[in-house]
Amino acid sequence: MNNWERRVKLESGKQRELILNVINNFGSLKNLAIKLKIPYPTFKNYFQEVRLLPEKLFDKIIKLSSVKKDSLNVSYLKYNWGKIKGGKKGMITLEKRYPNQILKWRKKGLKNFSPYNIKKIKNPALDEKLAEFVGAYLGDGTLTKYFIRISGDHRYDYPYFNYLSKLIYDLFGVIPSIRKEKNKNTLYLTILSKNVCSFLNKNFGLKYGHKIKNKTHIPKKILENGKLALACFRGLIDTDGSISRRGREGSQFCIQFTSHNKKLLEQIREYMKKMGFFTFSDKTGTGTNSKEKIYKYFKEIGSSNLRHIIRFHQRFYKNKTLYQKEVLDYYQKPFYRNLSLPFQIKKVL
Repeated sequence: MNNWERRVKLESGKQRELILNVINNFGSLKNLAIKLKIPYPTFKNYFQEVRLLPEKLFDKIIKLSSVKKDSLNVSYLKYNWGKIKGGKKGMITLEKRYPNQILKWRKKGLKNFSPYNIKKIKNPALDEKLAEFVGAYLGDGTLTKYFIRISGDHRYDYPYFNYLSKLIYDLFGVIPSIRKEKNKNTLYLTILSKNVCSFLNKNFGLKYGHKIKNKTHIPKKILENGKLALACFRGLIDTDGSISRRGREGSQFCIQFTSHNKKLLEQIREYMKKMGFFTFSDKTGTGTNSKEKIYKYFKEIGSSNLRHIIRFHQRFYKNKTLYQKEVLDYYQKPFYRNLSLPFQIKKVL
């Protein structure tokens, strides 16, 4: 990167949106930084809009995105716009007098004062986004005093984890990490924030530690509100449920939620049967094989997990019953890549 380049100024939030547009193609913010040959901490600053994008880097991101440059309200600033704006003549003098030390001082200052070292978080109001996140945690998450971790499958769940990452940033102002466990198919999304953990514990009574031993369940304040409950179920089934083919040659199609947490399973079983979504239950699961009920589920609850969306859409609208391994061939097709999430039938069909 040339330090003498012009900087690109976009409307508030647009720089982050532009970078998010590209992330899905590379799996994570870190992978995109590697592709662009930008140090990850620096690239996080660009993502957070702490720093303005240099012109050449902006042009590279535009080429990788589906965003048209003409659609953005772009203005260009001189590389030293910050100094001009603040009238920092003293800084210019220091740069001339101490050219070798100034870079070290800047790095030290950035480390000490970067927003990533500030522990404060947003305290979101209880809405459908927060309810969906709580559901994702309840489905396949772990909560401790210091971090929250949600597990997935690295072969299929990068797009979904990128969606969750954006959701978490919108809710708490925190960027989670996404990483694959070595020599395994497990993918982890981790929020390293004691304040986020404390927020969930205090506001929803979610206990730290083992969910089954603690009998962790859907908070009452979510379950008693219809819209919040459905959003929470979406998060639960997107993480710990399945949309799959059954029977000979995929003659049946099924939505099922499976859990060894008896309290949680009972809540889902009773609510989903009462609301007319699910039709069967056993000791560890509940779900439906009914075409009408599955259609109702995707109309009223929907999904934010691309592998579930693709299998449903191909079955109901293209008359194709996909094996899970076949789903990957559809991830980059324009219809799925450009979907607005959460996906619900009434929104797109």
